[in-house]
Amino acid sequence: MSQPSAPFNASRAALINGLRRTRADVAIDAKGYVKTAADNLLDGVSLVDFEEDLRQGDGNELAGKFRAAHSSSALAVNVFAPFKQCPSALRLPGDTRFSNLCFERKCPHGLAGRRSPNLDVFADAEAGGVVAIESKCLEPMTPHIANFAPAYEAEIRDARRATPWFQEMIRLTQDPKTYRWLDAAQLVKHAFGIAHSVPDRPSILLYLFWEPSNPNEHPFFAEHRKDVARFSDSVSGTTPAFAAMSYPELWAQWAKSSQPEWLQTHVQRLNDRYRVAV
Repeated sequence: MSQPSAPFNASRAALINGLRRTRADVAIDAKGYVKTAADNLLDGVSLVDFEEDLRQGDGNELAGKFRAAHSSSALAVNVFAPFKQCPSALRLPGDTRFSNLCFERKCPHGLAGRRSPNLDVFADAEAGGVVAIESKCLEPMTPHIANFAPAYEAEIRDARRATPWFQEMIRLTQDPKTYRWLDAAQLVKHAFGIAHSVPDRPSILLYLFWEPSNPNEHPFFAEHRKDVARFSDSVSGTTPAFAAMSYPELWAQWAKSSQPEWLQTHVQRLNDRYRVAV
């Protein structure tokens, strides 16, 4: 396993300080973990809005990684849980008015014996399309090598085989180190799951990633964005569509809206917790 990079260590320390600053009432251990999942939540975010969803997903998130200050799952929950009771207020790329929002949504890809992809957030407009979100916090700061089981090429025989997603999989199989900081294989597998699970509806796979308040001071963040841009070009013009943006960019968009009334307070709490300098 690769050792944590310098940006990883600095970012983790900054996020621990952000949690300590905004939740002075909770104990944080040396690795940045709190005792319970509830200790890692923003004001206004409640366990009842997402606990059942996360318990249905793969992996015991709530008792494990979710308790970390740098957890990408906790980040997604802190950002999106307030919309659980009012999904129509949520604005994402595609500008769809959503009717349902859930976390850790399984999207089966139809391959025998292979675990279904879990999407961190799944926003559904029953009369329209879906936006499925892959949330990242510090995961990109560890180098990635693409890997696909032979079943992906052998068993995908439907329309997905003729898409740029499939061609990207072939390219990654031939050159697993195409992207250093982007887990491209995971995104391709997610796309296969979305295409199989909601084949007749417009869909977007949205890659949402954390950045600090000073990304220009560290080369890693620009390198990661270059990987994302190259990947986006490779899978353009297909279904699901691919979109990517940073969490701060999304919050900046939300900050321009006056509705719902609680949104501005929510954005401020997110910035207070996660907009830290490294």
